[in-house]
Amino acid sequence: MHALLASLDAAALRDEGAAVVIDLERGACARWRDDEDIYPASIPKIALMADAFRRIAAGSLARDLQVCIAAENITPTADPTPLKPGSNARLDELIALAVERSDNIAANQLIDVLDRAAVTRSMRECGLAHFLLGRKFSGGEPFVEGPDIGTRNSMPPSEAALLLELIARDALPFAAEQRAILSHCADRDMLVRGLRASDIFMHKTGVTRSASHDAGILQTDSGARYVIVLYTALDGFASASSGRMATWMRTLRSHL
Repeated sequence: MHALLASLDAAALRDEGAAVVIDLERGACARWRDDEDIYPASIPKIALMADAFRRIAAGSLARDLQVCIAAENITPTADPTPLKPGSNARLDELIALAVERSDNIAANQLIDVLDRAAVTRSMRECGLAHFLLGRKFSGGEPFVEGPDIGTRNSMPPSEAALLLELIARDALPFAAEQRAILSHCADRDMLVRGLRASDIFMHKTGVTRSASHDAGILQTDSGARYVIVLYTALDGFASASSGRMATWMRTLRSHL
């Protein structure tokens, strides 16, 4: 707990941050405001991945399922996307795009395939008691869905950490493949900047004008493994925000 608090203080994030650090080898855990109801931004896309692979393992979905991209799912997204209205994409391509590039269109199409209520039930069966996939993802206005549709998404830091721990411990189907997808996250401007070059961070970020989050599984150069989750109320599009998150990670890393 001392290391976590020292890291929060170094980045001036005690008031604006919420964090979880789990030592996967020792079972030790440090938490700060981890049950706060902070808007999760794109972090629930990890849940879409986890549920899709559960269904592939169960045989109810095929990874090579061809999915037609619906016009109503089109919205701005962080990186260039190959997805266009009326085009087709494989289910496993949508999973990778949604997590690796945080592609909102891919995530929204997955929501149509998986059904948001079913994803919510699936995550609660995994122990994420407060998880809720209520709305699709929008990259700007006009929103894909208005405020009268669905309910605000919920995935507190504690539950992001739990899902990542299940993936880290091979407690979910195709966990190794899920870790590989997380390792290809394109956004490396936050916690990755505070790590060593030899560290491996399998993670997902989430940003809005009032949220800047990073959550993942860290494998250090010595082979130690941790679940690391940091949610903040910072502007996700401001360079100063990513700098403070990197400071938090750099300070924490010095204690690991």
